[in-house]
Amino acid sequence: MFIFEDVDLGTETLEITKKDIENLIGVEKEDTFLHHLRTVFLRNLQPTGEIGKHQIKIWRQNTWNSSFYPIFTFKLNTNDHLVDITDTPNPVGKLLLAIFIIGFPALIFSDGLIEFGLLGYWFPVLVIAIFLMVVIYAARQIYNYEKQNQLEEIFELLDIEVEEKGPEKEWSLKNICIRICAYLFCAFLVFLNVTLIISQKGYMLTLGTAIFVIPYLYTDIKIWSNKLKQKH
Repeated sequence: MFIFEDVDLGTETLEITKKDIENLIGVEKEDTFLHHLRTVFLRNLQPTGEIGKHQIKIWRQNTWNSSFYPIFTFKLNTNDHLVDITDTPNPVGKLLLAIFIIGFPALIFSDGLIEFGLLGYWFPVLVIAIFLMVVIYAARQIYNYEKQNQLEEIFELLDIEVEEKGPEKEWSLKNICIRICAYLFCAFLVFLNVTLIISQKGYMLTLGTAIFVIPYLYTDIKIWSNKLKQKH
C-alpha cells in the first residue's frame, strides 16, 4: 500500500555482525500474522525478532502507536556482516487500515446515508474520497515518524553513522497547506456528524469518523510537539 525508501548504508561492507544485531532482540518470535495480532492486542513493548540464516527481522511497539509499527529486515552477506536495512509495515496494521478504507464507505451505503440530498449524489462521494485520502496520509505520516524514531535508536545502538539529511521545515508552505486542509476537513466531519448524521441516527458512522478524527488530531499534535522538543 505504501512505498518506503530503504536505508542506504553505503557501498562498503559494514563491520556490524549478525551477533550485534541479535543482541537487539529481547524476545525471539516468528514473523507471522498471528504473532503480530497478539502483539497489537497484548501490547508487547519488547524488541522482538526472527533470526534467519542471512537476514534478521526486528519489530517493536511503543505505548502510543500499537498498530502501525514497522518491521525492519537486516540483510547480511555471506560473512554475516550487515549490508542493508529495509522496512515494511506489519501485516496487522495493513489489514486494519484496509478494513477501515473498505468498511467506511460500505457502512455509509448500508445505512442509506448516501441520500443526504446535499447538492446531489456527487457531494457525499467527494466527502468519502477526501476522507479516505486523509486517512491514508495520516497513516503514512504515523508510520514514517515511528520508523524514523526507531531507526535512529537502532543506528545509535549499532554505532552506525549515516549522512544526516537537513531537517524538514515543520511549518513549510507544503506542511501548512496540508495541516490546514486536514484540520478543516476534520472540523467539517464534526459539523457533518452534528447536523446530519446524528439527526438521522447514523451512530455507527459517527463512531467511525470519531475513531479517525480524534486519534489523528492527537497524533499530529504529538508529532509536532515532539519535533519542537528535539529542536530545543
